[in-house]
Amino acid sequence: MTINELKAYPNCDHYTDEQAENILRTLDKISGILFDYTCQQYGIVIDNKIGVQVNNNQINTLKIAA
Repeated sequence: MTINELKAYPNCDHYTDEQAENILRTLDKISGILFDYTCQQYGIVIDNKIGVQVNNNQINTLKIAA
């Protein structure tokens, strides 16, 4: 999701770009935690990772099941 996509949601257009970026980072972290938790609860095995480049040159990892 991009900053502009976030701001397109109702009641989200007032965020500054910095606030929106922080929200997106938080959502990314939460989604990773929920994904890992769900995989543990249902016995899903993740055996490889894909690197995803982010605009600020940080690497996030997207985990997929083989």
